[in-house]
Amino acid sequence: PSPSPLWVVCQTCSKADVDPAIPAVVNAICKPSDTNKAVQELMGTTFVVPVDAPALSILCPVLARALKEKLAIHKRSACVVISNMSRLVGSPEDVAPFGPLLVPELKKVSENVQFEEIRDEALKALGNLTKALGDRYRQQEQESEQPVPEAVIMAEENAKVEAERKRIEEEREAQRQKDEATRKKEEEERKKFKEAMDATRELEKIKVAEEKKRKEEELKKKELAKRSTKGGAGKCNSCGLKKCRKTCVFFGS
Repeated sequence: PSPSPLWVVCQTCSKADVDPAIPAVVNAICKPSDTNKAVQELMGTTFVVPVDAPALSILCPVLARALKEKLAIHKRSACVVISNMSRLVGSPEDVAPFGPLLVPELKKVSENVQFEEIRDEALKALGNLTKALGDRYRQQEQESEQPVPEAVIMAEENAKVEAERKRIEEEREAQRQKDEATRKKEEEERKKFKEAMDATRELEKIKVAEEKKRKEEELKKKELAKRSTKGGAGKCNSCGLKKCRKTCVFFGS
């Protein structure tokens, strides 16, 4: 986007101290990759007159972005500008809207950057900015950092314990249902196996009984055949004649 309208707006709220850097700041707002160029312009600024809310509204977003730069040296430049600027803030009300924007990033630099000199510069900027923000902001920050009340901690712990107890009960119930299903299945299988075995034994008994009956009938037939006087052709089993002689043992039978 064209910087012309933004340039006009910035001109209405600029200060003599930062006027030379305004073009670079406007360009950085429109083109984030030029953020470090704007910070370098501000590094050459000597803050003399109080910095009010309109000027802060132009500078702070660019400085907050500079604190997120990858190179530590760029972060240092932003810390120096913030430190110098914070000394001449007109009132806490002017800088209050930008405290949440700058303070967390300054803390990150003071804690995470590898180089001690840059961490010290960040702490220096943080101290000046916190002073400019006033006692009210520090009090709010301290309140936000106060430890969680014991009652809240206990309530959270109780909730975790209850959730864990419920989870264990659900797992136990699921296992109980699984075991019950397994038991019923095994019982059904045993029942079917028993029925199959009983049926096999019953068939075996029937087979044995039929075989016994068949043998008995054959034996009976043989006994009857022995007792009969006539053979299959009607002849006597003793003398071989159809009509026995007087000398045959079956004569007269």
